[in-house]
Amino acid sequence: MKKLSLQFRYILQPQRLIGTILLLGFCINGLNAQDSTTNIIPSGSTLTKLSSNQFQFLEGPVWYRDSVLLFTDADVNPNKIYRYNPFGNQFSVFRNNSAGCNGLTCDKDGNLLGCESKRVVMMNEAGVVTKILADIYNGNAFNGPNDLIADDKGGVYFTDPVYFVMPSQDKEAVYYIDSTGNVTRIIDDLLKPNGILLSPGGTKLYVGDANTNYVYSWDVAGDGGVSGKSIFAELETAGGPLAGSDGMAIDINGNIYVASEKAIQIFSSQGAAITTIVLPEIPSNCDFGGADFKTLYITARKNLYSIDLNYPGYAVSRTSQSNGISIFPARPLVEMYPNPVHNIFHINLPVKTGTLEIFDNSGKSVLLNQIRENNSAIDVSGLVKGIYFVKVLSDNQMYTGKIVKY
Repeated sequence: MKKLSLQFRYILQPQRLIGTILLLGFCINGLNAQDSTTNIIPSGSTLTKLSSNQFQFLEGPVWYRDSVLLFTDADVNPNKIYRYNPFGNQFSVFRNNSAGCNGLTCDKDGNLLGCESKRVVMMNEAGVVTKILADIYNGNAFNGPNDLIADDKGGVYFTDPVYFVMPSQDKEAVYYIDSTGNVTRIIDDLLKPNGILLSPGGTKLYVGDANTNYVYSWDVAGDGGVSGKSIFAELETAGGPLAGSDGMAIDINGNIYVASEKAIQIFSSQGAAITTIVLPEIPSNCDFGGADFKTLYITARKNLYSIDLNYPGYAVSRTSQSNGISIFPARPLVEMYPNPVHNIFHINLPVKTGTLEIFDNSGKSVLLNQIRENNSAIDVSGLVKGIYFVKVLSDNQMYTGKIVKY
C-alpha cells in the first residue's frame, strides 16, 4: 500500500478544436512519456497532472459506471473516497469517513467493492456500505485488506498485508471470497502481498510482493483456487534494495502495468519488460478509464495523473454491463435497446442531436453516425459478431456503454 498526451476524445468540439483545447487546458503540466520498444504509448502522448497537490496519500483508482474515476485518500485525516469527473476536470467527495478504505474495484455486475482497514465491503452509488463480504478468518480480524480484484464467477480475491498495525492474522496472505461468501486463504508464502490482478479470461492470478522485487503468477482453477506459483516479472528498483511493487492494471492484450517506486513498469503477458511511465511522484496504483477505456489513471503521493495509451484496459465489469447507461452523478438515463443486437439497435437520448461512435474490442473505430432524433435507429448489420463499445457526444455531455452483436 505504498502511498505513493492526453487525447481526450470526449471533448465535445469538432476534431480540429480538440487538440487546441487540450493543449491549453489539460496539458500545461504534461511530461513526455518515452516508449521506444512498443506502440503501447502513442507518439507524443503526455503524462498530465490532473490535481493540485490537495491530497495526502492517494490509492485505489477504479473507473466507475463508465463515467467517473473513484480513488481513495487513505491518510488518517482525509480518510475519504473521491470522485474525479473528466468533464471540466472536477473533483468531489464520494464518501466521507471511509474506514481507511484503500483498494477499490468493481465486480462482474458493476458493484463497487473496497478494502477497508479490517474488512472487504460492497458499496452503492452513494458510497454507503451495503454488504460486508469478509471481516474475519479463523476467528480473527484481518490484518488490513489492501487491494482486490473480482472474477467472472462472482468471487473476489484480496491481499491482506501488515502496514502500520499489529498483525491479527498469523500470516500476511491472499484470500478468496467465493460467490457464496465462503472465505479461503489461498496464498500464504509471500512476505507482503500487495497489488493483485486477474488476466483477461481469469486463468491467471498475479500478485506483487512489496518486500521482494517480484510479481508472481498462479494458475486459477474453476473453484477459484490457485496452483503453480511462478515468478512472472522482476521489477527494477529506484536505487534502493526494493522496487516496492504496489497496485497494478492490465490491458486487453494481457500487458501488466505495475506501480513501483521507480515508475509504472509495463510488462508483456509473458513477463518481459516493455517500457516505463515515469512520474514526478512515487505512484501507488493505476486503472484504465475514459471514453474508450484507453486512458491510464495513476494515483501518486499527493496527485492524480493520466496518460492516453494505444490499447484499452481490461476489467471484468465491462463484460456484463446493463442495457442502459446511467451516467453518474445525476445525469439522464440513456437507453440502448435491444441489447444484444442483431441488425438495428435504438438509442434514446434526452436531446435530439449528437455524434455516435462505435469501437471494437481493440479500440478501433468501426462506425460513426450523426444522431438527429431523440430515439434513433442505428444500423449495425455491417459489424461482425462481438462486443463493441459505444460513445455518444451530445449537448456538451458524453455517454458511454457497450453492445453485443450476435
